[in-house]
Amino acid sequence: MTAYLRGRLTLVWMLLVLVTFVSWWLGARGESGRLGVNLPLTAGVVAIALVKTRLVFWHFMEVRTAPSWLRWNCDGWLAFLALMLFALYRYSL
Repeated sequence: MTAYLRGRLTLVWMLLVLVTFVSWWLGARGESGRLGVNLPLTAGVVAIALVKTRLVFWHFMEVRTAPSWLRWNCDGWLAFLALMLFALYRYSL
């Protein structure tokens, strides 16, 4: 393994690319030409997006080394966003 692949940021970046393809695959798989509520697929794509956002926060914005109140606020904001997205999608608002 070469030196540039051993870095933590490179590994996180590769994971982000991988889960981007997985979420694209899930979204394309659920596409059926009709506008119906496919809750499990949508929940999966939203969950992947939230994991990706947390990885970006913690590794590229360096929230992991920030004060604990900032880490908790970032995670709380993500949890709130997930609940709101789920509710808006579920109830077609």
